[in-house]
Amino acid sequence: MMKELALHVLDIAENSVRGEAKTIDIIIEEDLEKDRFVLDIIDDGKGIPEEMLKTIRNPFTTTRTHRKVGMGIPFLNDTCMMCGGKLTIDSTVSVGTKVHAEMEHKNIDRPPLGDIASTLVNLFSSYPDICFRYQHSYKEAGWPEAQVFSLSTEELNEILDGMPLSTPSVYLWVRDFLRDSIAALKDPDAESDEES
Repeated sequence: MMKELALHVLDIAENSVRGEAKTIDIIIEEDLEKDRFVLDIIDDGKGIPEEMLKTIRNPFTTTRTHRKVGMGIPFLNDTCMMCGGKLTIDSTVSVGTKVHAEMEHKNIDRPPLGDIASTLVNLFSSYPDICFRYQHSYKEAGWPEAQVFSLSTEELNEILDGMPLSTPSVYLWVRDFLRDSIAALKDPDAESDEES
């Protein structure tokens, strides 16, 4: 089993890359009031044939030629089930795929999200021709609404004005920006304190 949910994000997003996706949406929803953790990864790649979709939770189902066993989806499926949730995969050939993982946020068996900022910046810099769109929402019990952060590589490329994300100083800046922005979701008052 993977120690961090961020590693599942990396694994599934790389499946989307291999599926020739041009756009990959990564959406995380943390709702502590409803005790829900939801991860959606949606792509516009080649899609998964129906026969493979039926067996995709089997660790011996993989399209990779360098490895006989594909553990990412089976591990995520097991994690969801252990945490009172479920994994669903909807896919249409030539249209794309949606992986939807849902689990109880407070479940003792739920792995931590982990270093999602490093995972994202690795994806962004490794696959510069793919449009990645990230959205993360967080809501504590009693909050009137969720705090939401979103960022796309299209927006980043505009800000960076052509400077590659793989440039070390840029890579570190984007990683730190993502870390700070995601951390700020859990403490919205910190932002208003800094402004006053």
